[in-house]
Amino acid sequence: MEVWCLCDFKQKRLRLSTSKPLSLAGKLLPGMLPLLIFVGVELVWGTTIGLVAALSLGLVQFVWFWFREHRLDKFILFDIGFLMVLGGLAILFDNALLFKLKPVFIGAALLLIIGYSAFSNVRLVMLMMQRYFKGLVAGPFESWLMQDVLRVFFWLLLAHTLLTFGAALWMPHAWWAAISGPGFYVLVGGLVLYSWLLNKKRKRNWSLEEWLPLVDEEGKVLGHAPRSLVHNGKNRWLHPVVHLQVVTREGLWLQKRPMHKTVQPGKWDTAVGGHVSKEETIETALLREAAEEIGVNSGEAVSLGRYLWRSGVENELVFVFALFYEGEIIPHPEELDGGKIWSFSELEVANGTGLLTPNFEEEYRRYGEVLRKMKER
Repeated sequence: MEVWCLCDFKQKRLRLSTSKPLSLAGKLLPGMLPLLIFVGVELVWGTTIGLVAALSLGLVQFVWFWFREHRLDKFILFDIGFLMVLGGLAILFDNALLFKLKPVFIGAALLLIIGYSAFSNVRLVMLMMQRYFKGLVAGPFESWLMQDVLRVFFWLLLAHTLLTFGAALWMPHAWWAAISGPGFYVLVGGLVLYSWLLNKKRKRNWSLEEWLPLVDEEGKVLGHAPRSLVHNGKNRWLHPVVHLQVVTREGLWLQKRPMHKTVQPGKWDTAVGGHVSKEETIETALLREAAEEIGVNSGEAVSLGRYLWRSGVENELVFVFALFYEGEIIPHPEELDGGKIWSFSELEVANGTGLLTPNFEEEYRRYGEVLRKMKER
């Protein structure tokens, strides 16, 4: 089993990079340029010219990507195909009722794309944005924000498409023209205003919270998110935590979790456990948590490894450390409900009885032998 000193672990520490907020308007505009050109040119010079202009730009993008990376880009092909479908529908439905139904078919095509991105695990729109912008920050939190907006847009677009369909069948031409044309832009403007107000409120609330790094199973930082979203039991975003096992001459010192804790209240657990905050490294988080919870300097701790832990509330990448300690341990009254030393024989008896947290039992199963050897040294 690999064991290294905390001082050596600095070479492998988890550095948390900061990221700028995702600007939807600034990032999405270039990728949607062919579609915007189609809409704009169609209004002035007609559908055929609009389609030719949009497809020409799409083909330029396609050729440029081919010469740059020498392979086909499926997202550019998708853009071109989508424009051809929209243009074909626009040309096909060129008279009377069929002409009025053109926005309905276009809306239905958009609904398929937006709905697939908004209600599935495949972030199609985000993937398309990342294809166009390699520097785009699109971690789990940013993808969640995008999907949240797309869900709202889906329902607004569905209502607009159904209203346009009703107007085409039963309303005067002037009403249909107002709903299908300016009505769409009112819808988009309303979505932008709603998103701006919602994000302004969220940013104010989230600024008061602790932000946690989000990582993959190897510990690579993918982004950051407010603690309330990480712990809401729905997102299941993997985030790093530190655990410290305190070994004494008599056994292991365990903390007792307070009854007000959401997870495993009143049970006995690892001496120190806590989250790595944004901008922290693993070792600084360990030093902070050990000092806050039990008043111990963990600078001489050794790393035992890491493992993935899933509970009903969250997914954690646990970095485990151990410290042989013979000094006084003072549990913080606001953090813990006390603590005591358990002999290894007592731990064996208590295992599986419900006195210990499942997380501690898993950790003891993995590293118990190493901890015993630390006691006997």
